[in-house]
Amino acid sequence: MTKKEIDQNLNEDNMKLQLSRLQHRFEKIKLGGGEKRIAQQHAQGKMSVRERVNYLIDPDTSFLEIGAFAGYDMYPDEGGCPAGGVVVGIGYVRGPAMCHRSQ
Repeated sequence: MTKKEIDQNLNEDNMKLQLSRLQHRFEKIKLGGGEKRIAQQHAQGKMSVRERVNYLIDPDTSFLEIGAFAGYDMYPDEGGCPAGGVVVGIGYVRGPAMCHRSQ
């Protein structure tokens, strides 16, 4: 294996590691206030913000969330929060639409 191939493999491995970390952080962000908070909302007959968005968009279409990392890890003095608590994205609701909903 040449040095160039080794470097390419190292870069690919590093990229996969970074993508895995990003996905893990996004999974945490998607929980909003956490599983306990989501369970409380369900007990009150409410849906979480992402459940409401999924209910809103047309069936068999996707929702492109943008800005999920806005405010990421910015509130350590207030007890921490995975992100800013706002869901913004683009999806189809009888045509293209942009949704903004605070948690």
